[in-house]
Amino acid sequence: MFKQTIKTNILSVFITLVVIVSSSLMISQYYFGKKLALHTTKKDFILIANNIAKQFSSSDKQIKNFLEIAKENENFHTPIKFDYKNPILHDFIQLTNIDKSIYSLYYTDNNDSFYELINIKTSDLLYKKYNAPSNTRWIIIVTKEHKTLLSFLDKTKKLLSQHISSESFHFKNKIWYQQALKSDHIITTQLYKFQTIYTDGFTYATTLNKKGFVFAIDFTIDTLNKFLKLQKTDNYTEIFIFNKEGNILASSGDMDTKIDTVLLNAFQQNKVNVINFYKKDGIGYFSAFKPLKNGLFLAVKTTSKHLFAPYIQSIEYSFLIALLVLILSIPAIFFITNKIVKPIKDLIFENQKIKNREFTKVQKIDTRIVEFIELSNSLVGMSQNIDAYQKSQAKLLDSIVKLIAQAVDAKSHYTGGHCERVPEIAQLLIDAANNSQKEPFKNFSLQSEDELKEFSIGAWLHDCGKVTTPEYVVDKATKLETINNRIHEIRTRFELLWRDAQIAYLEEKLQGKEEDALEVLNTKQKQLLADFEFIASVNLGGEFMSQEKIQRVQDIAQQEWTRHFDKKLGLGADELQRYSDKEEKLPIQEKLLSDKAEHIVKREHFDYAQYKIDGFTQEIPHHLYNYGEIYNLCIEKGTLTPEERYKINEHVIMSIKMLEKIPFPQTMTRVPEYAGTHHETLIGTGYPRGLHKEQLSIPARIMAIADIFEALTASDRPYKKAKTLSESLKIMSFMVKDEHIDKELFELFLEKELYMPYAKKHLKPEQIDTINIKEYLSC
Repeated sequence: MFKQTIKTNILSVFITLVVIVSSSLMISQYYFGKKLALHTTKKDFILIANNIAKQFSSSDKQIKNFLEIAKENENFHTPIKFDYKNPILHDFIQLTNIDKSIYSLYYTDNNDSFYELINIKTSDLLYKKYNAPSNTRWIIIVTKEHKTLLSFLDKTKKLLSQHISSESFHFKNKIWYQQALKSDHIITTQLYKFQTIYTDGFTYATTLNKKGFVFAIDFTIDTLNKFLKLQKTDNYTEIFIFNKEGNILASSGDMDTKIDTVLLNAFQQNKVNVINFYKKDGIGYFSAFKPLKNGLFLAVKTTSKHLFAPYIQSIEYSFLIALLVLILSIPAIFFITNKIVKPIKDLIFENQKIKNREFTKVQKIDTRIVEFIELSNSLVGMSQNIDAYQKSQAKLLDSIVKLIAQAVDAKSHYTGGHCERVPEIAQLLIDAANNSQKEPFKNFSLQSEDELKEFSIGAWLHDCGKVTTPEYVVDKATKLETINNRIHEIRTRFELLWRDAQIAYLEEKLQGKEEDALEVLNTKQKQLLADFEFIASVNLGGEFMSQEKIQRVQDIAQQEWTRHFDKKLGLGADELQRYSDKEEKLPIQEKLLSDKAEHIVKREHFDYAQYKIDGFTQEIPHHLYNYGEIYNLCIEKGTLTPEERYKINEHVIMSIKMLEKIPFPQTMTRVPEYAGTHHETLIGTGYPRGLHKEQLSIPARIMAIADIFEALTASDRPYKKAKTLSESLKIMSFMVKDEHIDKELFELFLEKELYMPYAKKHLKPEQIDTINIKEYLSC
């Protein structure tokens, strides 16, 4: 077969890619042309905006400088006369010639007098409003003593006419006047409408001295329209000034009352000094904003069609050529890429087998490309190696799991081969559930290799937490047993009391009172023998402790003996911490039996919050252990204190925590669930989480049955006699009635006689008796 290197294929593809790249360059030309146009436009926008901003800034600075200078002008500090001639008239006229946008200048004195110069060129309405001569350049208004004098001057300051009006100007209620009196600085009002010419403007004002003199300058924004038109570079660009409400106040074109809604939204989002794009009536626009003085803002906009017009035509031709080349190249692209893609797809298919762990099914692919042949051979070899490694790891995991289970079983002769036998019973039940067509097993399936392995590991490790349970608790055969049976200590105390009684008798005998003393001695010794026999029998924990027995223990405990030695000598560091630092004066009288502070082992470093978060509901005793002698002897049933009972039950919690810390693969994430639910019931009375039936999966319920059946039938427990099959199944039937174990699973266990193969392998012959399953199926 002719073989072809991957380099040949890549070269063919590369030639094709060159054609594609050429088309991409055309697209890039469009992109960068558009970007260049935007950049140029942004520079133009910024230039226009800066020019107008400078105009505003220059005008603002000029006016404020004039106002500052005016404060030092003595002409403003003298009362206003009822005459148009005023020393300040020349300065007023000069300022209107400098800044054409000034509408009027005026000042007031402390005698309610008012002097104003109006620049009539700011509005044609002023001629009609004041009936001014046609060649009027300035209007002078003087208000004094409730009379108003109107004077009309031409551009040479010559008086054209004047007349007196009874109307007076009430300036004290004007906002500019009130704000100026309240401030030590020059104030600038917000934009408002001038009533005389019906146009918008704003006022600069300042106080001239502390006697009520105020100087102010009015500005209209109408003159800005002409200035804005001069800044336009073409007929497609529009420049306008607006306030924060979106009202247009000045424009380089036809005046609209409001800016576009899209523009207003962009402005309200603070998109200033950037290029914004929006559409209106199907036309695209680019715009930019810039803040000005006095709460005003500048906007510049132009159409996108005009902006991109120089670039569109050349880009369209280039794009059409690139598109034509691209279309002609498509057949060649398909042909060449198929030659590369097919073996890649075949490799992907084989790789998917590895992903699904079907290592033995991986095969070599059919291709002429050398590199792909080598990669295929590598995949086959790799799958074989992974398969071998996985099998060895599975064996290793099984060995570790069984090793842990065997270690738990070996830790106590009371548990025997429990961890090894429970998985056998569980497997019998899981197989039967898989094959059953009855409810609720009809739709149940746990048959894949991964699922069965997950369940098996959960069964083997269901008691792994017992490695944390102290042996002396698990194996506690008597009430006083810890590491050793403390009945020996108590017997020694009884021996001391016996000895003390003998000594007391001998002392009485020396005094000639032998007969009475002997009777006391005999009585005392008989009582000691009876008391010790009672305490020793109670220590076995075989009978229920009635209240009378508890009271007798407490009465016996009240006897005293004398201790001459320091009880803290010879103690280990941990045990010594439980003793008080208080000094004792020896000898000291002690009770025969006692519950002392040093008998308490505190529960330390326990995270109660996390315990609750983990969902554990089992009540936690306050102390870790309580070794109190009276406390232990008065256990009502059995040999375990509540603290020790919790410690034993805690093995399930420890199993869950230990297993949850293991980074199991995705196929084994339910191992902690299967291992940690064998002590739960169907009605929430179990532990450690108090789960109910609907919260327990079928495999979890199987674990409970397997654990109970093994415990009932085990013959290697020295503390109990092994039960027969019929006895064990009878007890389990009662547990079904009490909803402690699952009824359907128990019936499946009986109907399929799953107990029999297990019994033949592990039970003694005398345990395998006659079974009538109908007796238990009625439960």
